[in-house]
Amino acid sequence: MAATQKGTELKIGFGSFAYTGFVAEDVTVSYPDGNVEVIKNADGATMTKIFMDPAKKIEATVVVLSTASIDPPIDGATVTLTPPGGTSTAYMSMGSSSKHTAGATRLSLSLIKETSMTYT
Repeated sequence: MAATQKGTELKIGFGSFAYTGFVAEDVTVSYPDGNVEVIKNADGATMTKIFMDPAKKIEATVVVLSTASIDPPIDGATVTLTPPGGTSTAYMSMGSSSKHTAGATRLSLSLIKETSMTYT
């Protein structure tokens, strides 16, 4: 069933997120940098930061449909999906896991892609 809004219109749902064989329960997108050099001035205040390893990180919990694998992708495996607000992109799995219960099986995905983002 589609959501209905009354009042101020808000962004609802997962945007363009798509991962074949799975249904999203939650998705988090972040832009960490694995190597930041902080340069201080003579007074100890931050003068500049040099970002050398920018990335895009996707963390998601998905429900496994009957046609998909219940095994999480191993570290280093390529996972191709469409992130919210994006286009189909290949990411690398780092720390993904599966949770098996009496109900539906869920995967917790932790995916990262190095980027060439420009900071100003």
